[in-house]
Amino acid sequence: MDFSRPFHVVSPSLDGDVLAVLSRADATLTGAQVHRLVGHSSDEGVRKALERLVQQGTVEREAAGAAYLYSLNREHLAARWIEGLTDLSRQLVERLRENLMSWRPRPAIGLLFGSVARGEATKDSDLDLLLIRPDSVDGDDPTWRSQVLELQRAATAWTGNEARVIEYAERELVDFAGREPVLERAATEGIELVGSLRVFRRALRPDL
Repeated sequence: MDFSRPFHVVSPSLDGDVLAVLSRADATLTGAQVHRLVGHSSDEGVRKALERLVQQGTVEREAAGAAYLYSLNREHLAARWIEGLTDLSRQLVERLRENLMSWRPRPAIGLLFGSVARGEATKDSDLDLLLIRPDSVDGDDPTWRSQVLELQRAATAWTGNEARVIEYAERELVDFAGREPVLERAATEGIELVGSLRVFRRALRPDL
């Protein structure tokens, strides 16, 4: 899944990119503003997409002097699904949290990081997850290993992006602090799924 262009899961057209921009907006936008936020295609292409969407009723247009202002028609029957497609990243985080919160034993800390966390992931990007295993749980524990494998399978199925779980024991955080780039990246850009991101950062940077 291309997280920067979520409508591509159903259609690669410019119309979806325009709908995503309008769905995220909390005010009306001019055609030029929509074009700038879409970030690709021509001004003419965006104008034609807006025309098509106005005709479908999913976009509302109002005159403002010599220009037009556009907004998502949130009363349209399709609006809830348009908003849902725009909001796939948040839905992924919620599913990951629900999954990890159901684990027994549960990770001490679970983070989503990498390009998905940064909002830069394309359909070719991995979905990077960091799990910190409680010291009381052996890395070869069958229940733990089964949960990890099921998380990888489920997260890949939810998104189409290959889920990659990186795992450390709690006691290893101090040993690897400042020497493991993947941990530093997770501390900087990670999205908290379970446990405390603040505790994780403090374990890696005890002198700060």
